[in-house]
This record gives sequence, C-alpha cells and structure tokens, in this order.
Amino acid sequence: MDGTDKKILGMIKGNARMSYQEIGDRLGISRVAAKKRIVKLENEGIIRGYNTYIRRDDEITMLIDIITTSEGFERTLEYVATKTAFIRQIFTTHKENHIHMVAVSDSAHDLKYLAEMIEKDCRDDAVEIQCRQIREIIKDVYGGIRYEHRSESDDGTDC
Repeated sequence: MDGTDKKILGMIKGNARMSYQEIGDRLGISRVAAKKRIVKLENEGIIRGYNTYIRRDDEITMLIDIITTSEGFERTLEYVATKTAFIRQIFTTHKENHIHMVAVSDSAHDLKYLAEMIEKDCRDDAVEIQCRQIREIIKDVYGGIRYEHRSESDDGTDC
C-alpha cells in the first residue's frame, strides 16, 4: 500500500459513496486508475466492506468488558460471538483474557437482559464483567460524527 492508497482510504473513510471520478479528480488520476486501486484494496482485504450508518435517536449503546480465566477465554468468546443478541462488535485486546464488546439496542431493558445473561452463563469463566452505557458519541469517523470543541460552559466543568 502506497501513499495514494492511504489517501484513498482517508477519503472514503468519511464518505464511502464517493465516485471513482471524484476520487480520481482529487488525486489527479483517472477514474479507471482510482477504481483499479480500490478493487485492489478490496481484494487484499484492506477494504473489508462498506456500511451505512443510520442515526437513531432511540438507539442505546453499551460497552461490555469481560476478563476471563485462561481456561474460560475461548468458551466465553464463543458464547458472546454466537449466542447473544445485540452485540455489534467484539474485540480482544493485549490485556490477557480480555474481551471488549459493543452492544446496541433501542431498549435499555434488552441491554440489561443481555448483561444479566452474560453474567449468568459466563459466571464460571469470568473473573470480571463491566458494563457501561454510552452517554454521548463525541467522534465516530465511520458514523460521520466529527469532534467539535466544547467551551467550558458547554460541559459545566472547570477542567
């Protein structure tokens, strides 16, 4: 991947619907050259798909972190990846036996139930489970949300 490919990724990260012509014009290359580069990035697995972000005011997001025993890590990962609703993303981190998840629903009751089921069904393998509801998304480059500087009066703190 070269500098031009990186520029293309930067452009489509915020707007995956950009035309090949638009991309080519911004980079000073032809529409066909832009398309070839994007197809190459797709074939290499660098671009893994295109998503539509739909903003819903009733949507609630919850972050779930699970620290498991060494023996229970794979069982817990299998459980949350296949047997639970509302899980949108699952990550493992460099912290030993750590699973981080993003769950989304339009119902706080559903998310509470999800957390209770994970706690119940994974209790023998989990060392620690923490759940936090998202209050506000400040920046999401994939969802089209850009950070806007807040003044001290915006957040009510003196920090």
